[in-house]
Amino acid sequence: MANVIQINLNKMLVGTPFETGRIVGVALSGGRDSVALCHALKEAGENIVALNVEHGIRGENSLKDSAFVKEFCKERGIKLYSFSVDAPKFASENGYTIEQAARVLRYQVFERAMADGFCDVVALAHHKGDQAETILMRILRGTGTKGLVGMREVNGRYVRPLLSYSREDIDEYIAKNNLPFVEDETNADTSYSRNFLREELRRLKERYPDLENSFARLSRAACETEEYIESTLPKLEVKDGEVLIKSEYFENPFLLKRLVVKGAELLGVDKDVEEKHQNAVVELANSETGKRIDLSHGLVAHRDANGIVLTTERAEYILETPFEIKDYETLGVSVREAEDVAPEQLKSGDALYADYDKFPKNCVIRGRRDGDRIAKFGGGSKSLGDFLTDKKVALRLRDGLKVVACGQEIFAVFGVDVSSKVKVDEGTKRTVKLSVL
Repeated sequence: MANVIQINLNKMLVGTPFETGRIVGVALSGGRDSVALCHALKEAGENIVALNVEHGIRGENSLKDSAFVKEFCKERGIKLYSFSVDAPKFASENGYTIEQAARVLRYQVFERAMADGFCDVVALAHHKGDQAETILMRILRGTGTKGLVGMREVNGRYVRPLLSYSREDIDEYIAKNNLPFVEDETNADTSYSRNFLREELRRLKERYPDLENSFARLSRAACETEEYIESTLPKLEVKDGEVLIKSEYFENPFLLKRLVVKGAELLGVDKDVEEKHQNAVVELANSETGKRIDLSHGLVAHRDANGIVLTTERAEYILETPFEIKDYETLGVSVREAEDVAPEQLKSGDALYADYDKFPKNCVIRGRRDGDRIAKFGGGSKSLGDFLTDKKVALRLRDGLKVVACGQEIFAVFGVDVSSKVKVDEGTKRTVKLSVL
C-alpha cells in the first residue's frame, strides 16, 4: 500500500517542548531515504523545511545532488536551507576520517539551523538497516552496553521517524509514490567502513532474514539497562566549557568510566569514547595534578586538584557569519547595542564594550586561527596567541573562543578583550556590548 510509511511526530515528541506547533527541518540529501522521509512528513501535515549539506567530497556529482534537492524543494514549495563545507580539508586538519568529518560538519550546520530559528527539530532518515549497521560497528570497536543502544528515535532535538522501517519499506514507498531521488555512487565503495558493513549485513540477512529485528531487540534491551544505570549516576554539569568529575568518585572504576562517557556527552562528544579512553582516565585519576591526556574527537582530560576535568580542544569548523547586532546562539555569543554606559562599566564584568562604527564593514564572527593578530593598546600588534597568554587565558580554553575578525586581524575576543582600534572614546556614537551567552 502507498502509505506503508506513516509518521506521527506528535506521539514521538510527546512530553517535549516540540509536541505541537513545530517546524521540522528534514535532512535532505536527495537519496531515496531522505526523499521518502520528506514526502512522508509532508503527507502527515508537518510544517517542514529542508536542510541540505554539500560536503565537498564527490566533486561535480555532489553539486548535482544539491541542485536536485533545490529543484525538488522548489517544485513542492519547501523552504530550503543549504550549506557547503569542506569535509576533506577538515578531516586532514583534525585527524578525522572523511566519514567522521562529514558527520561533524553536517551536525554543526543542523545546530546552526536550529539556533537561527530556521527549524525547531531535525528529522533524520536513518532506518532499521542503519540501526543494525551502527550497532554492529560499535560491537566491532568493543562497545559496552551503552553503545548497544544504537540510535534513538528521539534524541534531544533530533528525531528518526523511519527507524522502525526497513529498506524494503522505503523502496516500496518510493515506488508507490513515484518519487525521484539520486544515487550516491560512493555507497558502493566498500573502502568506507559503513558501506563495508552494509554489504556484509546484506549477506548475513540472506542467511538470517530476521537479522535487523534481532538488532532492534538488542537495542531495546540495552536501552532499558542504560535508563536504569543513568538514573543512578551522580549529576554532572558543564561550567565554562568544562565538566568536573570529583575525586570522590575515583574509588569505583565502573562509576568513573560511566561519568567519563556522561561528561563527554555533555560536551558534545557522543560517540567513539571507547573502553581504552575510559581506562586511560582511570589511570589519570591516580596521576599527579596537572597531567592531561587526549581522548576522542578533541576530548581532553586534565588531572585537577579536585578531580578530573573534561573539556574539548577541537578545531571547530567555524561557519563564518557576518558581524551584526544580534544574538548568535549557535556560537554562544551576543552583540547588542548599549546606551548610557558609564566609564566604570567599560572595564568591569565579563561583557566587553566597543565602538560599533570602528569595525570594518566586512567583519565576521568565527573561531581563532593560526596567524591571527590583534592591535595592542599603546601601538603595534601581537599574535593572538601571545595576547591570550598575556591575558592568562588557559590553553584548554582557547579553541572555544569566538572572535570578531577581518581577515587575520582580530578586533575583539569575546570574554577576553577588544582591540585598541575599536575601543570606546569621547567620539563614540554607537556602543555595542559583546558578551558570552
